[in-house]
Amino acid sequence: MNILETVNVSRSFGKFTAVDAVDLHIPATGIHALIGPNGAGKSTLLNLLAGTFPVSGGRIHYEGRDITRLPIHARARIGISRSYQVVTLFAGLKCHEAMQLALQRDLPVATWLSPGSMRKVRKKADELLEALDLLDVADADTTELSHGLQKHLEIALALANSSKLLLLDEPMAGMSVSERAALAVRMRALAKDRSIVLVEHDIDMVMSLADTVTVLHNGAVIASGDPAGVRANSMAQSVYLQAGKAC
Repeated sequence: MNILETVNVSRSFGKFTAVDAVDLHIPATGIHALIGPNGAGKSTLLNLLAGTFPVSGGRIHYEGRDITRLPIHARARIGISRSYQVVTLFAGLKCHEAMQLALQRDLPVATWLSPGSMRKVRKKADELLEALDLLDVADADTTELSHGLQKHLEIALALANSSKLLLLDEPMAGMSVSERAALAVRMRALAKDRSIVLVEHDIDMVMSLADTVTVLHNGAVIASGDPAGVRANSMAQSVYLQAGKAC
């Protein structure tokens, strides 16, 4: 069963159509990459899935439920999380403090102030930090981490609501080669238990990491399938994959 499906989803800004009748079928686990030229509609589509923008047309279904009009905070509560191109963290908070704050979000104050609940919160925070290889910097200020580790922390924070669908907007942007490789390992491990949809410009990384690749151009899907099939698609090649066109 697919965890998320879109049917003819569109988004217009005035006379400009940013997303044009997109159909997606996202399984419950694995990695689905969205690629395409700058301005193809990738980030806008993520915003529609997350609920940041309302759709202009079409429907979005999550676990068989129509969530087309569900606001962003309600989508977060049912397991849809996302990261952004620009990382925004809490200056003055240590990594473990930020994680605990995220985990306490849905708990009544009386509950998370109790010693037993706080032990559970701290344990879960450590588990999430470990999953993103952040335990060694648990006591560091969130804004003093390297750019790569800040990206890791943002994903860990997104997982605090036990997300089943993780939307990542250029999670590897600005990372070194070694940082990209490390994050790829973490993402592959995370995708065993949830679905990840990511926008990424590193084509070689996408083709080695993703289970499914969808190519967007002028807001519309021009190719979708396994990496090998998309690489062989003549339209995808002409629009985006030929040397010098991927960006």
